[in-house]
Parts: sequence; structure tokens; C-alpha cells
Amino acid sequence: MARKIPEEFIEEVRQKTNIVDIIEPYVQLKKAGRNLFGLCPFHEERTPSFSVSEEKQIFHCFSCGRGGNVFKFLMEMENLSFPEAVEKVADFAGIALPKSYQAAANSDRNSQATALKQDYQATQELYHHILLKTVVGETALKYLQQRQLSEETIEHFQIGYAPNDKKTLVNFFQTQKKDYAELNRSGLFSSDDRGNLYDRFRNRVIFPITDQSGNTVAFSGRMLQAPPADQPLAKYLNSPETEIFNKGQTLFNLAAAKKAIRQSGKVILFEGFMDVISAYQAGVLNGVASMGTSLTQQQLYILNRLTKKIVICYDGDQPGIQAAQRALKLLKTTDFEVEIVVIPNGQDPDEFIKAQGAAAFQKLVDHKSLTPTAFMIQYLSQQYDLNNDADKVDFLNGALDYIVQVQSPVEQELYLNQLAQRLKISLAALQQELADKKKTQKILQPVADYGQPAAAVKAQPDHDLEYSQLDNVEKSERNLLNIIFHFPEVINIVDNYPNFKFVHQSYQDIFDCWLRCSLTQSQLSVAQFVDLVPDNLRELVITIEMLERPGDYSSAEVQDYIMNIIHYEQQKQLQEYQAQIKQAAQIGDAKRELQLTMKLISLRKKLEAHDI
Repeated sequence: MARKIPEEFIEEVRQKTNIVDIIEPYVQLKKAGRNLFGLCPFHEERTPSFSVSEEKQIFHCFSCGRGGNVFKFLMEMENLSFPEAVEKVADFAGIALPKSYQAAANSDRNSQATALKQDYQATQELYHHILLKTVVGETALKYLQQRQLSEETIEHFQIGYAPNDKKTLVNFFQTQKKDYAELNRSGLFSSDDRGNLYDRFRNRVIFPITDQSGNTVAFSGRMLQAPPADQPLAKYLNSPETEIFNKGQTLFNLAAAKKAIRQSGKVILFEGFMDVISAYQAGVLNGVASMGTSLTQQQLYILNRLTKKIVICYDGDQPGIQAAQRALKLLKTTDFEVEIVVIPNGQDPDEFIKAQGAAAFQKLVDHKSLTPTAFMIQYLSQQYDLNNDADKVDFLNGALDYIVQVQSPVEQELYLNQLAQRLKISLAALQQELADKKKTQKILQPVADYGQPAAAVKAQPDHDLEYSQLDNVEKSERNLLNIIFHFPEVINIVDNYPNFKFVHQSYQDIFDCWLRCSLTQSQLSVAQFVDLVPDNLRELVITIEMLERPGDYSSAEVQDYIMNIIHYEQQKQLQEYQAQIKQAAQIGDAKRELQLTMKLISLRKKLEAHDI
């Protein structure tokens, strides 16, 4: 049986790691008050409600309710077990695992997701070795060299080669005595009618696909040569979706590009893997690509957590232009600042770099981008013969339809000036035409539709709303627990009330668990406590800890909370008496009204004397 990670080691890792450093690669955080806020990585949202407390070393989403410490974040984010999360944070912090645990840790990898990631990592290393170190891989290596990929680029992307053999990978895993069911669901194999496995990827250059943390979770294989006419095959073959790979939520090269995206403040979106790779080799390090499908809302949401600026750099041919249009349509519902780079002469980025060089491509990306409106006007112009008056009028009407949606007068005038020069029409005439169009056409899309900066959104959610809707006793329960978390001596005040008990069972369970853990853990912190409390209570603990409270307390305040809790049932009885007295008065039952009033007075006296 695997040995448990020593508690003192877990606490050392927690104390030596800043939770912000772990979360920032996944979420773009901005300071708002005492905490940092960003878009929640666990659900889609438009207004940031994901809060990180650097002071308390915990996170909490005020929308979906998820929260915890640094270990819990990685467990949720990457589907890790607790020991795996501790190991990953320790590795990040440069803290070596205890020798007594290392051997057990190596054999304690039993989660299905972890097993599949290990299978893909082993496969990646095998294919990469075959490409670089074997005679079988020489043809594929020459192909990549002909594509002008350097050794450093091949190494950076861990490109490999799957031989033209059905059993290379099958035999490799058989020597490791891998479970058949695990291999069958991995997506690395296909099977015949009798259930026999054979390699999915054969005679293909292999591009590893990683998740946001850099774990290999899938592959894309490119054919080396065109297939026979009677045996049509796709140029690219991608891994099927598995429990660790969802193509609509994955972006090629995202893990490697995160640092450059943050440093540059923008992400470059390409159509294909080779465009990303060629751009990287040309010095453009912040490029990603979708997984051979149209761009998805989930992919945009992932990018939106990292940056607010996106540059579309698709192929310059007709399909690429149309793909860019589809991407713009999807981006209408986001707050991205959007730019489009149009590759000249119908080339794709890889072709342009080979023809014009790295410096020309960097200049194109950095200084030749178009706004969405300018891009749509340029694309529209290609559909008309501007030497023909009728076509010119049609083009002008279409261009004005785009310009009328722009809310900035300066930007509108810029586009009108460009049209006036291009069509040799006076600016005054175009301004009048636009004014007429404004009167007759309702503006259907706001400026943010084309990625312009939208009105500033509220950076910090109104998370006090839920608290304000609680009744007095539950507010008291939360405040009392929050004080206990930070001032252990308050427990002595609570002990002065032998009949004290929280009204709601969940708060009582948290209190009891805190007392137990305090006996075994010196200087217990909430960041530590969330690893010890039952799962069903963890989110409530985080909610309590994230309360906005003064840095100190008074004995009178604590006693008020305790009395509110103790007298909850009596307060309910008082309210019932008051309602019954009112009802008796309305029906003229003076005798019952008097009896209830006497009971009400008696109960109030007991409460005031604390005689209950």
C-alpha cells in the first residue's frame, strides 16, 4: 500500500508556495481591493467572479462556489489526486519529495486520467526517439528538414514519427504489461472485429498535443506523401476524444505559449499546426491553433482568461478568409480587442515565412494588422469590379453597412476617408450618405461585436448580495466561525456557554471539525483546514473565510453572535406570538390576545435576563 505523504511536508509545500503563482498561468488576475479577480476557469462567465486571496492563500468563485487552497485548485483544474497535486506544487517550488515517500509515489498512479497521460507521454518519447535516433525515422526527418524545421524546433515541439507498422506501439506497451481496457480507451489504437488492437498512427509525422499544463493528451499525425488514388486518406489524423482530450476545449501550443501571451498582451490565432511551428521558428512565440475544427466558444473562453487581445492570422486564400469571417462572428459576443492579419498573395503563414523570411513575418504581424471593420471592407471589395459604376455603388452600400455599426466618430471618419480616396468620391458626400443610413437603419451590433473595447465591466462581483440575504442567525454563525478561524482564544468564550450549539448542522460540523484538527495541528490555518474538512463542507468554509471583516474583534461582538445563535428558537417563538397577537386583534378575540401578550412579555424577560 502506498505510503501517505507526511503532513509536515504538505504544510512546508503550502507555506513555501504562493497560490497566485500557481493560478496565474491559467487565469488572468487583476487586483480589486484586497484580492485578485479573474474569469473562473471552472465555468463560463462574462463578469469576473473568481477571487484569489494572496493573504489567505485560498481561491473562491462567488458564482459557481468552488474554492480551496493551492492543492485543491490543481486537483480541480487538472483532475489530479491530492498526492499528485502536492507533488506538482512541490516540483514547482523546487522542494524534493521525502525519500520515504518517493518509492511509494512512483507506484501510486492509479487514476485513469493519470494513467492515460502517462501512456501518451511514453508514446511521445518513443515516437520522438524513432524520428531522431533510428534508421526507420530518417525519411520523416528529411521531410521535416525539407520543410526547413530546425533541430531546436523539432525538439521544442517534441515532433516524432510513427512507423508504417501496425504493431510498433502495441508491442511497446505489451512489454510493459499494460491493461487491455486502458489501452483500448486511450485513443492510441484501433481494433479489428475480434478486438485485436493495432496502432492508430502509421507512417505519419507526429505532433504532440498538450493540455494547459503541458501534459501530452493527444496526437496529430501528418502523412509524408499523398496516398494512392484508390485509398484516400486524410492528410492529418487526430486522436479521438478521450477522458483527457476534448478537441473543442484544446488549443495547440497553448501551454508553451502562455508566457509569451502574457508578456506581449496578445495571442496570435493560426489555422494549423505548421503555421504555429513556423511562426515559432520565426520568433513569434505567442501563437496557438484550434484542433482542425472551427474555433469554439470554449477555446475563446480559455484565451480570454489569459489576454484581452487576439490577432487572427489565417491563410490568405479564400477558405482562410471565410474562416476568419466565421471567427469574427464568434468573437462578436466577447470583449476581445480583435485584429486580423491578411497574408498576401493567398499564402498561408508557413509559405509566407519561407518566401519572405522571419523579419517580414514579424513586421506583418506587429504592424500590418487590420481592424475587423477594415478587414470586412477589404474582403468585400474583392467581390466587386470597382471600375464598374454599378459594382462601385453596391460595394459602397455594403461598406457603409459595416461603418454604420462603428460607434467611434473618429474611427468612422477614418474609414470614410479611406473610401473617399479609393472610390474618388468626396468625403462630404460619404458623410451625408452615412447620416442617411443611420436614420433608416437600426444599429444591430454594438461596437464590441468586432472586438472593440467594450464598456468597462465591473471588475469585482457583488458577492455581498448573498450574505445580505441571510437571516440574522446565519450571519452570526458565519461571522463567529470566521473569528474562530483567526483567533483560537475565542473558543474559550464559546466554552462559557455549555448549551451552545449552532442552529444549522453544516456550521456545527465545521466547528466540530475545526476543534478536532486544532488538537493535532498547531497554528491551524484555513488554507490547511480545507484539506482536512469533509468535501461537502469545503466550499462553505471558503465562503466563510472570504467574508470581508475587520482585522480584529471584540468580546462583546462575539457574545452577540453567540446569543443570536442560542436564542434563535426563542426569537422564532417571539415572532410567532407577535403574528398570533395580530391575528387575535383582527378577529376581536380580546381574551386570546391578552393570553398571548402575557406569554410574549414573559419570554422577552427571560431573553433579556439570558435565563434560557
